Amino acid sequence: MHIKSIRRTAPLASLAALTLALGACSGGTGGNDGSGGGPTEDNTLSVVTRWASGSPEAESQQRVFDAFTKATGIELEITEGLETIDDQVETMVAGGQAPDLVIVNLFDKTLGWLEAGVTVDADQYLQQWGLADKMKADALNEWRVDGEPSGALQGLPYSGFSWPVWYNTDLLEKAGVSSVPATTDELISAARKLRAAGTGPVVVGGSDWTGQKLFYQIAQSYADADTMKNVMQNGGYCDSEPVMRGINLFTELRDAGVFVDNVAGLNADDMYATYYSEKAAIMSAGSWAYAGAVDAGTGVEDRTELGGFATPSGGVFNKPTSLQGFTGVGFMITAQGAASGRIDLVRQLVQAFYEDQNVGDFITTASILPPVNGDFTSYATNPLLAQALGLDSVVSYAVMPDVWIGSASDPIIAVLTGAYGSATPAEICSGLDTATKS
Repeated sequence: MHIKSIRRTAPLASLAALTLALGACSGGTGGNDGSGGGPTEDNTLSVVTRWASGSPEAESQQRVFDAFTKATGIELEITEGLETIDDQVETMVAGGQAPDLVIVNLFDKTLGWLEAGVTVDADQYLQQWGLADKMKADALNEWRVDGEPSGALQGLPYSGFSWPVWYNTDLLEKAGVSSVPATTDELISAARKLRAAGTGPVVVGGSDWTGQKLFYQIAQSYADADTMKNVMQNGGYCDSEPVMRGINLFTELRDAGVFVDNVAGLNADDMYATYYSEKAAIMSAGSWAYAGAVDAGTGVEDRTELGGFATPSGGVFNKPTSLQGFTGVGFMITAQGAASGRIDLVRQLVQAFYEDQNVGDFITTASILPPVNGDFTSYATNPLLAQALGLDSVVSYAVMPDVWIGSASDPIIAVLTGAYGSATPAEICSGLDTATKS
């Protein structure tokens, strides 16, 4: 599963066009703001979902769907949105066929849906649906506009994720590395020993979103959270001394051979295959990959220790860094779904997903990090997930870039592919500034 769906967008033009389309569609069945949607049977909910058939998440999702229809008699009209879900939903809305509910990542185009009127503020439903005390405040804040507690709630988070660094301790030991590297000096030393033993050190998708995340982890090694958020959102990489120190650190690690050969040409699938087949000892990957590690059948999950990425002396973090978040997948209620006569159907389905046994099913099957309070450790049957639930004591959490870089993601990835190649710090920061402001 990809945690994000990443494409180049023209956000202001798209937002304006979509807003005009919504205005043109007003009338019909109508939402709270009068924008229309496609005709839907009174007892049928239209749902577009990011979780596609064949994925672990889809298995749990289908069990919720089946039990829900059996218990309520409400039929579900399901459309799989896959990688193009944001484009697909916008086309449906513009054509007057809006779904009631979208199960989707908070990223890229979806960040503009509330402003465009595609979706509605979900704050009003927290208390009404009995979710206010159940939800973790951090999870809700990530779904608020600008990530601020005072921001409007763009949807209801569901699929949280952990994103640690994976270390194959067997490969490390065979190369003469006695413990997981905690500092960048130790990491460089470990990489040299691994190479000498014929094993790749850190593998990542240098040409895609996985490499982007690891770059930002390293780039913020000397920058506090507010500084990093501001630079990611507004640019100014070249003018920020702490961020430039982080970019220089990245190139130092790259040039010291910390990443596997030809890393700039790899993608996420290459990364997983390389690590699962034990051709590399270290990778940075999220909780959606835990099931895949077990399914690979090599037993690599039993030889993996989860932790953080090594940090430099004098940096802002006192422990190796990891990522986590709740912007993976959640429930966005469209104006169509918020309409009188529709919203109660939406309520029943959403509440069903948040029942403890269904949350637990997603934890067991798909290794999600739950956004709700409660003890779900008994559901963590995957050994990697069980490890991940205890990471808080051994890692520091870096700023997840997605919400802050928004629709600049694609041009940023293009810049960072060069960064994993041979680009200089000056070329990297200049490229990031251009990508951010374009």
